[in-house]
Amino acid sequence: MKKFNRTRGFFFLLVGFSVLFSGQNLIDGVAAIVGQHVILKSDVAQLVQMTAVERRLDPRFDIEKLEQLQEQVLQSLINQKLILEIAEVESIEVEDREVDQAVEQYLAQSVSQAGSEEQLEKILGKRISELRRMWWPDLREQLIAERYQGQLFGDITVTRDEVVAFYNNYKDSLGTIPTLYNASHIFIKSRPGGKSRAVSRNLVDSLRQRIVGGEDFAQLAEQFSQDPGSARSGGELGFVNRGTFVPAFERVAYALSPGEVSDLVETEFGYHIIEVLEVLGDKVNVRHILISPKVSTADEDSLYAFASFVRDSIKTEEDFSRLAKNHSDDISTKEAGGRLGWVDPNTFPIEEIGKVLLSLEVGLPSPPITTKDGFHILFLHEVKGGGSPTLETHWSELEGLALARKKGRRFNAWLKEASSSIYVENFLIKK
Repeated sequence: MKKFNRTRGFFFLLVGFSVLFSGQNLIDGVAAIVGQHVILKSDVAQLVQMTAVERRLDPRFDIEKLEQLQEQVLQSLINQKLILEIAEVESIEVEDREVDQAVEQYLAQSVSQAGSEEQLEKILGKRISELRRMWWPDLREQLIAERYQGQLFGDITVTRDEVVAFYNNYKDSLGTIPTLYNASHIFIKSRPGGKSRAVSRNLVDSLRQRIVGGEDFAQLAEQFSQDPGSARSGGELGFVNRGTFVPAFERVAYALSPGEVSDLVETEFGYHIIEVLEVLGDKVNVRHILISPKVSTADEDSLYAFASFVRDSIKTEEDFSRLAKNHSDDISTKEAGGRLGWVDPNTFPIEEIGKVLLSLEVGLPSPPITTKDGFHILFLHEVKGGGSPTLETHWSELEGLALARKKGRRFNAWLKEASSSIYVENFLIKK
């Protein structure tokens, strides 16, 4: 399961951040311009906040560290936009389904770190539905940048002598390595069954007929819409640019004329009715009613029974890999047979999986593990002890660190060249 370079953690006082950054008016305005891309101060503020939470920095006492973190975050965003500028010229693309999966994984990690959806909403000051919409274009850009980096640095390797030299130079500063578990998983996502979906479709159809018949869209949205971020505003989402909505929603939103009401629109969030209120250049202001099918107890029981059937069909490691390719809903790992790679159970973003890994026997599949998003079946391939790294005990980890250092050197050289040909303006840099 792919993890993204955004960090999250426990809840702390947001007031402290407002005080810390109020002198710079960090919430509004432009932080940097990179070619055709703009980095907003609000983007920097949110990422600083989320990273500080993970690092357990308190805005009341760690002001200097937070100021340094702000500079690091902004430079990281500038670097990503530089990569994106070149990647767009090279026509690097990712599929919408990959972005959808990335958003859901990122959301799951964020909720896990925050403790609950309510706590995450409290930390970031936005509804879950708003976060999904906000993160979609951002994660799309990140995936494109990562794909281009893979092409740019994919040919870099390290020799045995280079790994040995790296270890000898840095062994006193490498710290300790945790015990790692080489595992795979099959993910069976919770989803509403046919009956639950039919109930929601029927409700959406009836609401559309009421709107077409003359009833007020805004009042029906306030009463029925299950998007809490917009329902209180009569379903209105405000002016947004292209790329803000998920593709299925956006295609319809930009095809409608002002005042026109759509037919039923299905997205991963549920069923929508959309009305365009106003078009301003490439921006559109729409309102919608969202009805999300609920996963019933019967749906959960059916999925658990299916997950148990899959688990009982696993006799060998090859069985697990084949069934992961056929049945797993994690598109980032299924083609690799569900491989998660080497993970640290104590820091794994899904707590339930981390706990089971600690007690799982090598070579045997776990029973279905219930999480808020569905059911996971785990398979433990190997366990590698932790401690201070040596060439004998942690060769692969040292090889990875040496490779990362070599890639970093090439990236810095590439970055210097790219910066000279692309306009970059950092408005937060200290003069």
